Parts: sequence; structure tokens; C-alpha cells
Amino acid sequence: MGKNIQVLFRDMRVSDYFFILAVIANVLLVIYLGIGNYQNAAKVAASQNNAEEIITWFETLASKNEANEPIEPVACTPIDEDEKLIKGVKPNHWKNCVEALFAAKGPFESYVNLLNPAGPAYTAKCNKTDLLNSGALIFEKLTPNPAGPPGVSPLEPGERLVSGLQIRLSLCDTGFYLIRIGEFKL
Repeated sequence: MGKNIQVLFRDMRVSDYFFILAVIANVLLVIYLGIGNYQNAAKVAASQNNAEEIITWFETLASKNEANEPIEPVACTPIDEDEKLIKGVKPNHWKNCVEALFAAKGPFESYVNLLNPAGPAYTAKCNKTDLLNSGALIFEKLTPNPAGPPGVSPLEPGERLVSGLQIRLSLCDTGFYLIRIGEFKL
């Protein structure tokens, strides 16, 4: 075995050794990048699972609202269109609802931004200028359009929670593109 190795390396030049080192370095780099991409993909998949749980929670909220059952947190209780016209009825706002959901003792208090732990768990839009948005959940308002697909706009903090409000939940991925998770109605 030793003689075979000596015969193999005997006729090699210095440039051949550099080539072998370059190939080994490339293989190690591909392995390193592959492991990093796999870990990021696992974090994105976990974030998608968390987002699906949020959608399920909102679907349960809608069924509780139809059955006139109490809703926790109260800040997420939508009002009916009829109640909106009654004076003295104050509608809840999106800002209060989303803060109650992700606050301490809220149903999603343990949800964090898995791709960027220093970043927010949710944000208004996926913005490339703010690098902390990568991995954040995006809530968008869907406005029905009789002529085609619904109009999409960011869900503003002052948005009133009204029954029938359509919301799309997306995830801002590492390339700052939206991964659509699903839609739900209040």
C-alpha cells in the first residue's frame, strides 16, 4: 500500500498539489454552507408551523364569536357590522389584539423570530432595509375586489376588528420574500 501511494505522488508537480488543496477547500466550503442552509430551512419550517397554529387559533376565535362564547384575550374580540352603528360600542384595534397575543400570558408568548432572535416576532411588512424583519410574521388585510383578486395592504395598528375582516398571514423569509401561510376571517 505504501509503495502504491509513493508511485501515485512521485510524478506530481506543485500545481497538482495546489489543485488538490483547492478541491478539498471547495468540498469543505460546500459542506459548511449546506449545513447552514439546512439549519435555516429547519427554522423556516418551524416558523411556518407556528404560523399555522396562529391561523388555527383565529379560526377557533371566529367560531367562538359566532357561538357568542367568551374570547381570550378580550382585545381580539371583533364587533359585528350592526354593533358598529350603535353608539357607545368601542371596537377593538389590531394593535391591542396582536400585542395581547404575543405578550406575557398570551397564547403565543413563546413564539419568537427563529431566524433573527433579536428581531420582532411580527411586523407590518417584509422590508429589505430592516434586516431584523427576516423571520417575522406579516399580517395583511385583504379587501375584496369584484373584478379580480383581493387587494392586499398592511394591517395598520389602528385597524378596527370587525367580523368578516379577512387577514392573510405570511412569513418573511431569509431573502425577504413572503411565504404565504394562509388566510382567515375574524
